[in-house]
Amino acid sequence: MTNHLRALALAVFAAATLSACGERTLLTVNATAQTRTAPDLALVTLGVLARGADARAAQQAQSERMAAVVAAARTAGVEQADIQTVGFSLEPQYAYPRNAAPRITGYVSRNVVTLRVRNLEAVSALIDATVAQGANELQGIQFTFDDFEASREAARAEALQTAQRRAETYATAAGKRVVAMRSITEPGSTLMPWDSRRDSYIPPPMAVSLEQSAARNSINPGEIDNIANITVVFELR
Repeated sequence: MTNHLRALALAVFAAATLSACGERTLLTVNATAQTRTAPDLALVTLGVLARGADARAAQQAQSERMAAVVAAARTAGVEQADIQTVGFSLEPQYAYPRNAAPRITGYVSRNVVTLRVRNLEAVSALIDATVAQGANELQGIQFTFDDFEASREAARAEALQTAQRRAETYATAAGKRVVAMRSITEPGSTLMPWDSRRDSYIPPPMAVSLEQSAARNSINPGEIDNIANITVVFELR
């Protein structure tokens, strides 16, 4: 083949390729969906703080009270596998007299556990029972799902349907049609606690002293928002 014919063939091939590419359009659609569901699991984080004249006394007092707290949790229906130690400390306490070196006045022992409570109606009674047995710190109650992934399926499906509807709208406006879904990406999603009574998000819990709040507790699980975000690439022709 001569150089002239070779150049002509390449030109025809390039023109055909450009023509084919011109018929193919890629459309990227971002979609978000939100579903609201009642939680089925509570994570109650509470602890025992005990003081003693020396390290051993503080440790023993804390250990005895925590054993009673765990027993109360078990009696309330919490499985042993659902009780997890998440914090433990033993620290000296100091006095700082004027014109003198600091001196140790005693020790503080702290043991913190997280209880996975599957019966949400039992959360209030559980707190009352553990307080009665020596729990004196409440570091937070978090409502969530036992199966986190399953809780997000409805939001994911709704987000994909939204993306498909948007793609069809864009395709019709452009005089094309959707012929394929090329990719689906889930960059991230969130779970946010929701108070259905106040119709607002619940702020993060703050640690409180249970010795000062041992009256009958009112615990409301509310609902949780599942928010799914996806990016979908469609092919239009």
